[in-house]
Amino acid sequence: MNQQGQGLTRDQGKIEELESIRGLAALLVVFYHVPNWNPLFDLGIIRSGYLMVHLFFVLSGFVIYNAYANRIKRPGDLARFQFLRFGRLYPVHLVFLLVYVLIEIAKYIGQARLGITSPNSQPFRENSLTALVQQIFLVQAIGPTGNATTFNTPAWSISVEFYTYLIFGAVVLLAHQFRHLLFSLLVFASLLLLATEATFGFGDMLKCLAGFFIGCLTAFAVGQIKVGLPRILSLLILAVIIAFLHFKTSEQYDLVIYVLSAGLIASLVVVKNGYLNQLLNLRVLTWLGSISYAVYMSHVAVIWILSQVMRVILKKPEVIIGGRSTPQLSSFEVVLAWLLLTGIVLGISTLVYRFIETPMRDRSRRFAARHMG
Repeated sequence: MNQQGQGLTRDQGKIEELESIRGLAALLVVFYHVPNWNPLFDLGIIRSGYLMVHLFFVLSGFVIYNAYANRIKRPGDLARFQFLRFGRLYPVHLVFLLVYVLIEIAKYIGQARLGITSPNSQPFRENSLTALVQQIFLVQAIGPTGNATTFNTPAWSISVEFYTYLIFGAVVLLAHQFRHLLFSLLVFASLLLLATEATFGFGDMLKCLAGFFIGCLTAFAVGQIKVGLPRILSLLILAVIIAFLHFKTSEQYDLVIYVLSAGLIASLVVVKNGYLNQLLNLRVLTWLGSISYAVYMSHVAVIWILSQVMRVILKKPEVIIGGRSTPQLSSFEVVLAWLLLTGIVLGISTLVYRFIETPMRDRSRRFAARHMG
């Protein structure tokens, strides 16, 4: 392994700085999904928080390429790779899918027995049986018949990423010598279709394909870099990303985040002693990175529950914002609500990481080692 890749572990492709970036990005996604309880946090950087999912895709492609681009050499390797990806993603997805099924049941009981109705949704209408089946098979964000925003909304990205893994593995297995050319073609085609909005209902899948394979090409390019780069480079790129998120005025510029994400990742890996690297290696940030998947998957349910507390128990006044009835808080109350939300999400995510995500990931690895070579 070349010098640029020495920070990667053989099995996980883990670089602490990248995990910290993932954690911070997950937290920004949490803030993006918080309803506008008060204009205090109606900031450009938060309104653009959805773009952090695009950054996740680039990160994922970078890490997966480093870990598996030269290890899938036969069909059994591909099966093992895909099984391990399933073991990494699915248990947490299933847990929060079940949480949302319970939420739908609670909404039904509240409406049928207690006379409590939701102004924004009806039980089992948007979150229908069809949507549930799609969620179970991780196809809710695939194609025009999908229901990407049903049940646990963030799981749409898990849907497209799981099948992107399969495409990656198949390309590496079947066209190893031409993999970089095929990755480039996938990136070009995906970006072209996204830029022209000719997605034919596959927009979510194309977003993942573009980001993931840009991450793969970034990993390849990093291995070719032999020149020294300034220690401040990654910090400057992060500043550009923050400015871009805050001042972006239209979704037509969204694709820029792929380039910025690739630049940030490459700079962090190539310049190992950069100023930003030192900051991202702080223990609190690496911890946040370790629980980032649980943060991403748990937060919408917590937000929903807090909103119902405001609506039903505290009886806060509501206004229509973006077509949805939204409880309104004072500036002091919204600060407390954000602190409470963040604390609950981090607490739940720590438990999920310790008692669900890590044990199930380890079990899948042991099973693969014993039965899949």
